[in-house]
Amino acid sequence: MKLGRTGTRRWLPSRRLARRSRGLLLGGVWLHFVTWRRAYDLDRRLAGGADPMRSDELSLRVGQLSSAQTRARLACGLRGAVELADRQPDPLRTPPALIRRSEIRANRELLLELAKSLGTGRPLDVEGLAMTSLLIHYAPSPLYHKKASRTLTDTAYEALVALERGRRTVSISDS
Repeated sequence: MKLGRTGTRRWLPSRRLARRSRGLLLGGVWLHFVTWRRAYDLDRRLAGGADPMRSDELSLRVGQLSSAQTRARLACGLRGAVELADRQPDPLRTPPALIRRSEIRANRELLLELAKSLGTGRPLDVEGLAMTSLLIHYAPSPLYHKKASRTLTDTAYEALVALERGRRTVSISDS
C-alpha cells in the first residue's frame, strides 16, 4: 500500500462520503435516530402501501419491523393484551382505561391468530407488520381508544390479511 506525502491512503475516496452515513450501524447513527423519532409516521406510510425503497428511513423501518426481535415483541404484545383482558380487573394495579377488555375478549381468537402469524419464520408482508405495529404501539389504536376511527375487529382482520399478501420481507430464518 502506498502512502502519500500527507500519510493518507490513496485507495480511499477523495471526496467526503454520504453525509451522516458513517458509523458502526448500517446507515449510521443519525439515520437510526431519525427512523426512531419518526416511527409512527413511517409505520402509517408503510401501512398505507408506501414503497419501502422511496427513502432510507422507510427501508430501515422495514428492516426493523421484519426482524425476529420486533416480530416477537409484537406477538408478545398481542398475547399480553388478551391475557390482561381475560384477568379480573384490579383497580389498585391496573388503570381502568388501559385496554378495552370487552372488545379484546370478543376478538380473542383473531388477536391470537395475528400473534401466531408473527411467530412463524415465514416471510410476511410489510403492510401487515406496520399495521400490527400501529395497533399495538400507538394510543389512537382501537386496542386502547374507544373513539378510534376503525373497530378492533376490522383493524386486526385487515392486519392479518395484509401479513399474507403483497411485498414480502425476509423470513426470520433468512436473517
